[in-house]
Amino acid sequence: MKFKWKQTLGVFAVVSSVAFTGVSTASAEVAEKIPAWAAEEIASWKEMGLLKGNQEGLVLPNDGIRKTEFVALINRIFNFSEESGQSFTDVPKTAWYASDISKAVAAGALIGNGEGRIHPLEVLTREQAALILSRVFNVTASGNSFVPFTDDAQLAGWSKEAVYAMKEAGYVAGTPQGAFQPKKALTRAEAVKMMNNTMGLLVADGGDHSGTSGSNLIVNTAGGTLSDLNFSGNVYITPGVGEGNLSLINAKIGGVVYINGGGMNSITLTDSHVGRIVISKPASPVRVLLKGKTTAGKIDVTSAARIVNESDQTVSTVNVFTGASADAVSVSGNVNELNVIAPASFTLEGGQIGSFNVSSKASGSAIKLNKGGFVKKMTLNSAAAVTGEGTITEAVVNGEGVSFSVKPDKLTMNAEKVRIGGQDFDASGHLITSAAGNSGGAGSSGGTGSSPPTPTQAPTPSPDTGSPTPTPTTKPTPTPTPTTKPTPTPTTKPTPTPEPKAPEMYTYAEALSSFSSTGAEGLAKQYLTFLQDPSYTPSIANKDVTMPNLVNAITFVNYEFNIKPSIFASMRGINTSVLDKTRTYLWIGTDSGVTKINLKSNEMTSYSAQGKQLYDDKVLLLLPDESTGVLAITQTGVSHIYQ
Repeated sequence: MKFKWKQTLGVFAVVSSVAFTGVSTASAEVAEKIPAWAAEEIASWKEMGLLKGNQEGLVLPNDGIRKTEFVALINRIFNFSEESGQSFTDVPKTAWYASDISKAVAAGALIGNGEGRIHPLEVLTREQAALILSRVFNVTASGNSFVPFTDDAQLAGWSKEAVYAMKEAGYVAGTPQGAFQPKKALTRAEAVKMMNNTMGLLVADGGDHSGTSGSNLIVNTAGGTLSDLNFSGNVYITPGVGEGNLSLINAKIGGVVYINGGGMNSITLTDSHVGRIVISKPASPVRVLLKGKTTAGKIDVTSAARIVNESDQTVSTVNVFTGASADAVSVSGNVNELNVIAPASFTLEGGQIGSFNVSSKASGSAIKLNKGGFVKKMTLNSAAAVTGEGTITEAVVNGEGVSFSVKPDKLTMNAEKVRIGGQDFDASGHLITSAAGNSGGAGSSGGTGSSPPTPTQAPTPSPDTGSPTPTPTTKPTPTPTPTTKPTPTPTTKPTPTPEPKAPEMYTYAEALSSFSSTGAEGLAKQYLTFLQDPSYTPSIANKDVTMPNLVNAITFVNYEFNIKPSIFASMRGINTSVLDKTRTYLWIGTDSGVTKINLKSNEMTSYSAQGKQLYDDKVLLLLPDESTGVLAITQTGVSHIYQ
């Protein structure tokens, strides 16, 4: 089935003079020996037109592959066309590889060395290739434990996460002895094998196909209808689709659907099941239409988009990361939870949103609720303008600078004021009136009363008295006696101790979507993933490890104990605790919040939900974030508390 499926693909030409520039003068009459472990992939790629060899028709499988040759294959697989405006000193504009390097940079596959060079003709190492593929295919590690390669110490720090992510996904494997050989030059056969493993199936003809299955699927041309799909991995709708249309019918996608192409009429999913959709098409907006019985667990939006849910199923979560007012995002249809995580221009065209959350990092967002739009509960943690005639059943305002054009049915204020219908109201719901103007009485600035007479002049009598007008007398101005003022002794004001940065609060969804995969944030994402896994039981988190009898075993994360729940492992009432690396601050997490203790001064600072530093007071895990503070994970949220 796999072979027949690939036969149906349109010709996808990879020009041999660019992709695999020949350096050998071997005779075409000499049969080329292909390694058995890559023979099937190389034969398939030649059949699809992905490989044509050099001028003599040889693939040269054992030769090293140069960086520009490697990304040329990627560019053609994804049908990348946009070129970067960035220039490099070692890439002449007239070079035959200039366009491919520029496309790879625009796509994020390549990044220069920071000194204006990108080394286009160097032969790639295995770890470099793994890093490039992890970028373009969005391959990330899940955080689960893994068996390291035997030569793990040879992996560069910049490549380790990518290599193990590719290993976990099954795209790369080590030698029979368990080594990865990261510094070894990547051969052309290895490049095809690695890229084929990652790519899965490729649709490049714009035609209709049905009844296909596999791991990953790439669609790089518009116009087709793909039905009865079953893929355990990801589907990549690439920029090659352009402004065209694409339809998926009765598709079961176990991984992510990455939408990087498509126009306003549109990417359509009908009667399909998708765990996650990621929309990222910076060049122009894309419309994503859900129809029939389509279910979508999560939709992440990073560019201008219109999401239309005509399905009879509610979308679980929509996260908006646009961060630019020009990237307008709109939703029509029912969504259980919508999170605005970066400043956005958002419109609810119609339908119902259960929980609408504006992050503390989304200050300045413009939100419009059209008539017919309905929000059950809106929580605003930063400044935002909410306009339109839609209905808000309940709103919770936790940040300053929030305004509503229409008052919510129920309003909870945790800020000093809010603007409703053009008027400001305080936390008690009272209208804030402007200060009264001055009275205009005598002596007041701008007053209307008569000025009093000058004291050195006698009043002029009325004309009817006939009395002469007296000559005014002028009193001499006394000469003041000068006095010497003492020169004040200058005093040095003490430099005030800066206040610590206010805690930043995240929902689980915000943390999983916006945190990095390294450091404390990476560990937090790992723990949140465990918490949301129904099969995760802390006491038996790893079947190969005997759990210690700890009171706070709920915070157990992994058998290597990379995350230590508490330095008071057996003390009841303390769920988690950490000591910062300077041994100055002790952080303790309990069912009543977080307490910070300065061990030098014994000063104690408390953080709680009531103080608006935590989503709730039951603290499950504290993670030290270098010298900046801690990440506090509670039952319902994550707070970054700064020390």
